[in-house]
Amino acid sequence: MRRGSRSRRKSPPPAACRNISVVLVEPQSPGNVGSTARAMRNTGFADLVLINPCDYKNNESYSMACKADGILETARVFPDLESFIPEPRVLVGTTRRIGRHRYPVITLSEAVPEILRLAASNRVAILFGREDKGLLNEEIPVFDMLVEIPTSDDYPSINLSHAVFTVCHHLYTGASPRAPAIKVAPRGELEQMYEHMERTFRGIGYGDKGGEYLLQAMMRSFRRLLGRTGLMQKEVNMLRGVFTQIEARTDTEEERAKRHAGA
Repeated sequence: MRRGSRSRRKSPPPAACRNISVVLVEPQSPGNVGSTARAMRNTGFADLVLINPCDYKNNESYSMACKADGILETARVFPDLESFIPEPRVLVGTTRRIGRHRYPVITLSEAVPEILRLAASNRVAILFGREDKGLLNEEIPVFDMLVEIPTSDDYPSINLSHAVFTVCHHLYTGASPRAPAIKVAPRGELEQMYEHMERTFRGIGYGDKGGEYLLQAMMRSFRRLLGRTGLMQKEVNMLRGVFTQIEARTDTEEERAKRHAGA
């Protein structure tokens, strides 16, 4: 998806992401290798490790990588899992299958905080198995953590690059600074806004046919509606500006004089 033309300040990837390697064990599809590179760049990861991969330096792979071909160029290749295992301090395996050889398996949401905590000061490798067989039972004992991505029981299998993106995206968002919380306008400002709203409704005769009960019921509904949004001060000011404009277009001179006299 292409962003709008307005540029946004680029921020560096979270520090924990720089300590995490994405490892594909015997990938069989060049397209998946390329798509994995793109998923990594989307989420701030750069260290791609390939264990006994297919021939991935071809048009299919680079086409799927799009503008992440730099990750393909710098991918590190190992002939087998045994030659790579000594490098990271922490090994995380991803698995769809669950059984006595794979117990315990934790969900991705449970694993993310722990992976980020460990990656703050340790090299962490997250391994993804083969497209058709995943990680083999004999490879499982070396892992410090086994993680599953919850999916529908009706069709639980996930494409390799989709699994990589899901894990990387959860880690990226988990490590990224949280957006500042919305600061709701003071209660006194909100009450003045509601008074202004009711005065405006009365001024234009809204609810007259239903009597006072209808107007009060309508005000209760607006309080619930706007209360759920958590209005900020600038939004309160905007609404009051709208009410003021309505009053200016509907007030008679006599009504304006009465309101100013009572202010």
